Amino acid sequence: MQTMRTSLLGLIAAAAVFSACEDTRSITSAPGGGFGYGVSLTKPAASNVPRGTIRFPVAGRLGSANAANDSIVVTLTTPDTLAPGSQYVVWAANDSATKFYRLSGNVTITRVDTTQSASGDLVVTPRTINLTGVSGFSNGGANMTVRFRAFRAGQAGLVATDSIGAIIVSTETGTVGSAPSAVRSIWGRFSEATSSQTAIRFGNFAARTTEQFVFSTTAVPAITPRGRLELRDGIVVAIDSNYFRPPRGYVYTMWAVKVDSLSNRPIDTLYLGERTGPAPERASFFNADTDNALSVNNVIRALSQRVKLDTLSGKAKLGPATRPLKEYGWVNVTLQSKAMAKERMGAGIIMQANLPPSIRGR
Repeated sequence: MQTMRTSLLGLIAAAAVFSACEDTRSITSAPGGGFGYGVSLTKPAASNVPRGTIRFPVAGRLGSANAANDSIVVTLTTPDTLAPGSQYVVWAANDSATKFYRLSGNVTITRVDTTQSASGDLVVTPRTINLTGVSGFSNGGANMTVRFRAFRAGQAGLVATDSIGAIIVSTETGTVGSAPSAVRSIWGRFSEATSSQTAIRFGNFAARTTEQFVFSTTAVPAITPRGRLELRDGIVVAIDSNYFRPPRGYVYTMWAVKVDSLSNRPIDTLYLGERTGPAPERASFFNADTDNALSVNNVIRALSQRVKLDTLSGKAKLGPATRPLKEYGWVNVTLQSKAMAKERMGAGIIMQANLPPSIRGR
């Protein structure tokens, strides 16, 4: 009798355990936790990395008797806006890049703003700022074009017999020395110019062309980033791969972009942090521009980033706990200068995820 009672109690206890398991087990019809959403990261049509042209003096490497033709013109589109205390500086260098001359000239900054009229038409408004006798500038943005023009004559230390083999735009974050900083990310060579003009190169300048690194979103063979973004229970996870190594002085970061519910135009950004490596270490890739261990043949093979939204410094910008990215239309992976203000999103969008209505919460 005692044995039967003991067996019966054991069966009841076992049934209770299985019942408890049934209540919490995740199955297709009764998932555990909140809903999860996934969307692909894709490459935008235009990445907006710095681009433009450099025009050398018409006479070539050496000075001429016609000063009007002896001008150097750098036209730069979509540079990043640098933080106070930092600036872009334009240099002339000889063929072997062993002598450098800091150039002083005039800068024209053109900003093009696009708004929408009451009837729904786009209104394009250009604004221009002119600066004279400057040797640096810090303005930039996705809608900005900067034109720097310097006459060869009168430049400190540069005489008619000095050759100009390259024009370099460096990023300076402190007192400017007699040579460019290590961040020589924008340049052009006279040897590559056609009719005294060449397209700028963006990457890492080196004295020898065989040693320089040119960042490109259209490289041959193609280096095409790919990846996926997932959101569940207020946590964003990005898993992506196949990125070019950042040029020196640049970093990959991730942002959420809030949009106007009617026009779908950007109105605010939320910094989601710098990129990290695969789990479980998720090592910071902030120094991927200089750390050789973080890339192979200038290519980053794998990244993985996990962001708990309610721990962000900008969490006041989030929606309700059940829909934290309410009204956010995009997540962008940007390539931007380390000399930018940390709370500002750069112009260079390398990858992008369009968040569906199920996440936006409209």
